[in-house]
Amino acid sequence: MHVFVLCCSWYRPTVPGWYLWDCIKKGISSYLRSAALFFHYLLGVPPPEELLLGSEESHFKALCSYLSLPTNLFLLFQEHWNIVEPLVQRWCTDPAVLNFLKGERTTIRFPRKRNKLVELPEDYSCLLNQGSQFRCPQSSDDEPKYPVMCLFCGAMLCSLTSCCQEMVNGEEFGPCTFHSADCGAGVGIFLKIKDCRLMLMAGKNRGCFYPAPYLDEYGETDPNLSRGNPLQLCHERYRKLHLLWQQHCIIEEIARNQETNQVFFGFNWQLI
Repeated sequence: MHVFVLCCSWYRPTVPGWYLWDCIKKGISSYLRSAALFFHYLLGVPPPEELLLGSEESHFKALCSYLSLPTNLFLLFQEHWNIVEPLVQRWCTDPAVLNFLKGERTTIRFPRKRNKLVELPEDYSCLLNQGSQFRCPQSSDDEPKYPVMCLFCGAMLCSLTSCCQEMVNGEEFGPCTFHSADCGAGVGIFLKIKDCRLMLMAGKNRGCFYPAPYLDEYGETDPNLSRGNPLQLCHERYRKLHLLWQQHCIIEEIARNQETNQVFFGFNWQLI
């Protein structure tokens, strides 16, 4: 009843209680599954067998039991009302919720579509043509540029030049480092078009070079395009790179690469 009073501006008494409860269960099930996964990998507590088998209703009860939550909405309000009330109040007065109820904003549907790396052309010559047409927006001279492509968003950046460097809190950052902070929360995967190899970056001080997902007819990569053979996109390699990013293994791969190649002297990734 307290919830209905708080939300009286939009609540319709004609809506049956069972229907409202069913909508709430469906709405929070995705969040409960995510919370259960986080709980499992954080503490290592094995989930109940009911989550592997059974109906949707049994899944909801098993999730609530696993997370020590009541399966009855009214029990949740009665036992924890001092915690729930301010949360409900904030939710009912949130501008985003009010705009949605007025039809001025669309709702977010779950599960949300997973992010993907940009689609790359089958033939590497297409990327070479694209790189040859690249013009640095910060420079008007004829100095040769070294374009790189962000595989998160497809943006073309200028690399190994001083024209696109940025100053942040008195520190100088290269275009790739600066872009990755905004695009990938400090993590970046960049394709050096003229060299046909990747740069994996994590933060301003960590990075490594990585083979590009393009192979010649012999199934070999061509770093720096030294052999000049036609290159085609290897979908399997690109899929593995995609998994490396989605599973948050970029930092681990950088550490493994540096250990394998015995990198003892720091490379100034901050200015890349």
